[in-house]
Amino acid sequence: MSPAGHVSSSFTAPKKSQTVRMDTSSAHQDREEAERLSTAVGVLAAFLSRQPLTHALASLEHRLEGDDGMTVLRIAEDSHVVPELLASAFTARESLGRINDLIHACGILLALPHILGDEERITVRPSLGAGNDPSRPYDLETDQRIAEFKLARWRGADAMRKRQTFKDLVMLAADTSGRRAELFVIGSEPSSFLTTSTSTAAWALDRTPGALRTFTTVFGTPSMSVAQFTATHAAHVQITDLRTLLPESVAALLQ
Repeated sequence: MSPAGHVSSSFTAPKKSQTVRMDTSSAHQDREEAERLSTAVGVLAAFLSRQPLTHALASLEHRLEGDDGMTVLRIAEDSHVVPELLASAFTARESLGRINDLIHACGILLALPHILGDEERITVRPSLGAGNDPSRPYDLETDQRIAEFKLARWRGADAMRKRQTFKDLVMLAADTSGRRAELFVIGSEPSSFLTTSTSTAAWALDRTPGALRTFTTVFGTPSMSVAQFTATHAAHVQITDLRTLLPESVAALLQ
C-alpha cells in the first residue's frame, strides 16, 4: 500500500517524447508499406503489359508440356516469371485484399449525390464495406428509403452472386417501415435473373439461413420461383442499373 492508503500501480503513462517517437515510427512504417506496394504494382503492371494474363498462362502451359527442369527454368526466365514477380503478387494481394470493399464504398459514394432527394437525409451510418452487420441491415438507410448495392459484374454462371442478390431483394422486400426500397446493381444480368429465373427461393437462400427464416416468416413457403417472388412480394422494390448513375468514365468500363 502507498502511504496514502492506495494500491500502487506499476503503470506509467508514456512521455510525450515517447508518443511522438511511436507516431513517427508508425508513419515511417506506413510510408515503407506504401513504397513496397507501389513497387509491387509496377512489377505486376510491367508483366501484364506484355500480354493478357489468360494468354500468358495458356502459353506457359503449352510450352511446359514434356519439358525437364532446366528447360522449365529457362522458360520461366524468358517469360519474366521471376521471384520478384511472385513477391510482388503476394505484396499486392495482402495490401489490396479488401479491394472489393473499396469498390463498394466508392460506388456508393459516387452514386449517392444522384440518388438522394433534396430534403433526404441519411439516418443510419451507411455500410460502405461489402457485407452488412446485424446493426446495419442495409447498405443505405435514409428518412425516405432503404437500399442495397451490388457492384459485382456478372460473368458466366455467377451462382453465388445470384444467391446474394436474391437475398438482398428478400431483405428489402421484408422491410415494413414504409420507406422506398431499392436494389442497385451493375448491368442487366441481375435484373434479368430476378425477373425470369425459375430457380426456387429455397435454392437461392440455402446458403443464408437467416434470410431463409425471414422469407418463411414473412412470405411463407420458399417453393416459389425467384421470378414469382420478384413479380409479387418484391414488386415494390425498384431495381436500378448503377451504370446510369455513376460517372461516365466509370460506366464506360462497365459496358
